[in-house]
Amino acid sequence: MSKRAAIYARVSTTRQAENDISIPDQLAQARKFCESRGWYVLREFVDPGASARDDKQPQFQAMMDAASGDPSPFDIVLVHSQSRFFRDTVGFIGNKRKLKKYGIALVSMTQDFGGNPNAEIIENLFAVMDEYQSAETAKHVTRSMLENARQGFWNGSKPPFGYRTVTVEQRGQRTKKRLEIETQEAETVRLIFRLFRDGDGRRGPMGVKDITSWLNVRGMKHRAAPFYTSAVHSILTRESYGGTHYFNRTDSRTGNDRPRGEWIAVPVPAIIPESEFRASQERLHARRPTVTPPRTTGSDVLLTGIVRCESCGAPMMLRTGKSGRYRYYACAGHRLKGASACAAPIAIRECELDGLVVSALADHLLTPARLPQLLREAQKHQNAMASGNIERRSTMRNRLKELDTQANRLLTALAEGTVADTSLFRAKLTSIEGEREQCIQLLSRLDAEAPRFRQALSNRQALALAERLKRGLLDAPKSMQRRYVHGLVSEIRVDSERATISGPRAAIAAAATSGELNGTVPIFVRDWRTGPDSNPRTRLGRCSWGLSSICPTQGDRERNY
Repeated sequence: MSKRAAIYARVSTTRQAENDISIPDQLAQARKFCESRGWYVLREFVDPGASARDDKQPQFQAMMDAASGDPSPFDIVLVHSQSRFFRDTVGFIGNKRKLKKYGIALVSMTQDFGGNPNAEIIENLFAVMDEYQSAETAKHVTRSMLENARQGFWNGSKPPFGYRTVTVEQRGQRTKKRLEIETQEAETVRLIFRLFRDGDGRRGPMGVKDITSWLNVRGMKHRAAPFYTSAVHSILTRESYGGTHYFNRTDSRTGNDRPRGEWIAVPVPAIIPESEFRASQERLHARRPTVTPPRTTGSDVLLTGIVRCESCGAPMMLRTGKSGRYRYYACAGHRLKGASACAAPIAIRECELDGLVVSALADHLLTPARLPQLLREAQKHQNAMASGNIERRSTMRNRLKELDTQANRLLTALAEGTVADTSLFRAKLTSIEGEREQCIQLLSRLDAEAPRFRQALSNRQALALAERLKRGLLDAPKSMQRRYVHGLVSEIRVDSERATISGPRAAIAAAATSGELNGTVPIFVRDWRTGPDSNPRTRLGRCSWGLSSICPTQGDRERNY
């Protein structure tokens, strides 16, 4: 009876697999070997670009699973050499014994040790030698890859979303590559960061889940696949987009992080300005539930998270008295840790402090005298970015033309009968049309970002704009008002006599530019402070508003708490 054989072939690197090195030769030799012995080839298992130092190869696992059937479907597992089967001594012995348990022999075409009692000892000795050789090869390959990264070259793995590899140098048989920006993917990356920072114009800054949903609803693709929250989070946290890619961050075998001192920084073209990327990381960190509880970010209390006690720096928490009839902002340090935590604890009625802050923003910040200067600052910033946007729009339009040309060529070939209307043709045309649609969406957003500024404001225009901003802030519903305040203010420090309000100048400039308050600006940079009067200043200073009328006396605090 002819024996049934399963052929197993493997190469160590993806590059070998892509170039058809070794595997076709292994299979051809194995088929010829079986034919010469009258064996019937039942199945062939091939693992392209898989290491033999572990059992994570999918086809190897499939072969071992098939071998353990009852009865086993084959009698022989044929390999080119023992090293193709396993290069770890323990793994080699264990898996060989597993095959033997089911009556299957492991046969090597190039290493015939015979059937004498010493054969198993020699096989195990060769397994030890194969493991040592594999470890030495891995050591030299790793050293070569580390040096390649130190010289600023890409090591051949799949580039991050937003980049592609380009050949920059040829050194003998070695091709040196670097990353360059892939236009359309890079625009999607910028869009994701913009949605995270500013929102889509209809709502404020968006979280990872909202961004993922927003992209998928509009048919945006992550390399031909829908976006998942993991992909969006990976994009928002990948340091490559800020201009530096780190190689050797993790151990490829264990998946564990390496110490940061072992990382190698590789400069790459930045897609996101470094300062913006760092600000996004700070914001992501601040949004972690372990840092800022969801009850804080989702609270309907106007000043939650931004008001602090001037005396000890602790946040001020909402406290109630008389079964909820009275609501106060109170020093959390004093309340939770006792009198020793704060030398001068503050307690202020919620409605009074809310009204004070909102009125102060409207009356001292959003004034006709300040708007021209704020608009000039916003115009300066936007004009600095406009030149880059012009180049990006031009590149996207060129890419759109390329896609149109590709689609027209396919349709022309179909009309002329050069190609048939096959599933492959339809898949290619669908892919081009999908990419074209996504390109149009990204281009439309770039066009919408073109700066539109008033060159100057007359007194009447400044007065009308200031009044519009003021009414938008004062008359908004509580939930919208909270978003406005948190967009304009980064911190409020309160003591017994005054409140000091600070926030990012970019917030006011953005509001003045658009003519409305959108609450979509970062709130983590302490950049402006209210001034003692409404006179315009290049950089706003410190202002105090009396709080004696709204600060309860010590007796009040004792009665209400």
